[in-house]
Amino acid sequence: MKRKYVNDYKFNSIFVKTLLVLMMFSLIPLIATNAVIYRRSIAIIQKQAHNINMNMLVKTNEAVDLIFKQVDDIVQQIAKDSDVVELVIDPASESFTNSHKIIGKLMNVSYASNYISSVYVYNTYNDKIYSSTGGVYKFSDFYDKDWFKDYNKFIIGTSKLETRKISDALGNQFNCITFIRNIPFSSWSKLGAVIVNINEEKLYELVSGVNTEDNGVLYVVNRDGKILLHKEKSKLRTYFSDDPSMNAILKDDSGYVIQHVNGKKMLVTYTTSGYNGWKYIYSIPLEELQKDSKIISKMIKISAIIYILFALVFSFLISKGMYEPIERLINLILASSKDEFFTKGITAKDEYEFLNYAYNDVIDKNKSMEDAIKSIKPMVKEKLFTNLIMGKRTSLEEILEKLKLLSIDFHSTNFIVVVMQIDNYSEFCKKFDEIDRSIYKINLMAMAETVISSRNKGVCIEIESDKIAAIINCTNEGISMQARDELLLMIEKIKNEVKKHFPFTITQGVGRVYKSIVDIKLSYNEAIIALKYKLYQGTNEVINIDDIEVQSEELYYHNSEKEKMIVNNLRIGQYKEVETLVEEMAGEILNNRSISYESVQQVFVRLVNGIVELIINMGMTVDEIFGKQANLYEQLAAQETIEDIKVWLMKICRTISDEINSTNSDKSQKNAERILEYINENLSKDISLNEVADLIGFSRAYVSKIFKDYTGKNYTDYVNGNRIEKAKQLLKDSQLSIKEVGFRVGFNSIQTFMRTFKKYEGITPGQYRDNIRI
Repeated sequence: MKRKYVNDYKFNSIFVKTLLVLMMFSLIPLIATNAVIYRRSIAIIQKQAHNINMNMLVKTNEAVDLIFKQVDDIVQQIAKDSDVVELVIDPASESFTNSHKIIGKLMNVSYASNYISSVYVYNTYNDKIYSSTGGVYKFSDFYDKDWFKDYNKFIIGTSKLETRKISDALGNQFNCITFIRNIPFSSWSKLGAVIVNINEEKLYELVSGVNTEDNGVLYVVNRDGKILLHKEKSKLRTYFSDDPSMNAILKDDSGYVIQHVNGKKMLVTYTTSGYNGWKYIYSIPLEELQKDSKIISKMIKISAIIYILFALVFSFLISKGMYEPIERLINLILASSKDEFFTKGITAKDEYEFLNYAYNDVIDKNKSMEDAIKSIKPMVKEKLFTNLIMGKRTSLEEILEKLKLLSIDFHSTNFIVVVMQIDNYSEFCKKFDEIDRSIYKINLMAMAETVISSRNKGVCIEIESDKIAAIINCTNEGISMQARDELLLMIEKIKNEVKKHFPFTITQGVGRVYKSIVDIKLSYNEAIIALKYKLYQGTNEVINIDDIEVQSEELYYHNSEKEKMIVNNLRIGQYKEVETLVEEMAGEILNNRSISYESVQQVFVRLVNGIVELIINMGMTVDEIFGKQANLYEQLAAQETIEDIKVWLMKICRTISDEINSTNSDKSQKNAERILEYINENLSKDISLNEVADLIGFSRAYVSKIFKDYTGKNYTDYVNGNRIEKAKQLLKDSQLSIKEVGFRVGFNSIQTFMRTFKKYEGITPGQYRDNIRI
């Protein structure tokens, strides 16, 4: 059974009223009814206009409040900034470098917002002002001093100076709203302050941008009625409350009134900010709103004439005919609402009020939906392009639908990906905190998109902490050689702008141009491959995939012997030889650029494996040499170029060599004493250097080295010298023949003994015996 929603809802039916009146009266009730309808129409139009105006004012209020809160956050960040606080509380820290660093931060804050015209930091101790305009001023020479009397007052939190007129360094005058906060943060002392000026004209452009009506006037006043924002700048700082007819508005938080202004009826809608108590007022002539009511008036008059002629005969049919569309509309609304109006307990005096409520309900739902869509757009953008460059399957229809949602008007063909990597990112992280790093990345993406948009279309997204991908949609000629060259020049310009305006450089990997947007994953992969070639090219470069040489694994096995030589020389503390070998190894890789990035990594990982194994075999640990939590593999992975790897390797090899030499110094002395003891006890025997090396378990070269270091002589000179000294003793004290003496001290032949004796003493053994017996 069909449900009669209108009857169930218990409206005070206009159809019933109209039918009874037409049946009882033929003229007067008709006029009265038409008059009621006319007035109701006007009331509905006015109320709808008020609702629309109120929605506009609320949006304006929210937009301004958001800006003020953002500026307040910026003021707090500056007041907490360690460099700024140190300058204020420690005057001795002032230097040109520190001042330049602080001014740079103030300039970054000023440039990051369209609404901030200038930022100052005031230092009470030296009576100086550090300005975002790039200068440091004595307070007495500074062009803006009006805020100082408010600074001297007792300030809790952030103090705000409402609209005032100031001059800049060039003498240009403009209106601004000023935020003041003590430095350090939450301090009551007067060591210093941060001052931020918001440009009133820029702020009013935002306010007037929300207003879509051309004939209305929107302005903002404070609690006392002082005008703070207005289209006519001559009215700024005058008092709205000077007009007695407007005084009532200051007493209420929100609403609307009909006022006579300059002989015209005006619909004045107003609301009050919960953030700072400012009142947002919008005034529009009723004439603009009543254009539709004049049309209704004409229709009513025509209807009245018809009803007068045919009221008695056709009253029922006409009443029914008038009401049926309303009934169908209401039934449609109630049926589609699934009893929502019943469960909410909503009541309406008549169908028009109900329709008005239903209309406003639709408007509110649409607004909520718009706000929800607006809030998720950044996430949709990041997810869409991340999925595309990562190669996740997405249909072209879905891509186009999301691009339309994001208002991104890409051409249908010619796409290329450029990956920008921040050079020396670990050093960048040490210099700047998370907030500053995020600001620099946002500014980098904004700058890159601006440069790209000069000739093409594009978007930038952060794909890793140190990497940003630029997806560029070229013009229709994007695949021609000329267009390709122009594209590379544009990419080069981005690199140069970064070097000029940012505290870091970037290296860019450039993929190839592809026809379809679904293929940008291929361009992205090529850009990543090109970026790996930074290993050879170095930092602050643009690396085009088309310019890279074909890579192979040829050099991967070539350096295995050199790696062993490096470890062996490191084992005995020969750092100079290690340094030379590392230089040669790095030079070979740079000269033969066909080796792939992965192969280079394997070569050096294998070398680090050998070094770590050496450390363990020497009875030491990585933590003992390099400190706790040291990870040589992570440090290797952080090196970006061959030159970086070479310097890093030399550094860790120097540290290990010093540690090994220090450890081996004590061992070398004990080994040297064992060697000398063995030699002195076995001089009469034929003892070779190899025999001594086998005795203590080291190489012949190592034994020769420690022998030389300990005695100052090489092995042969020391042994022969001691044998000659013993031979001299036997020649003096015994009657042994010269041949027997030679054999007794370890010489295998008389000729060798004679030659060696003469080399050390300058005479033969016989001459020596004769001389000492004279």
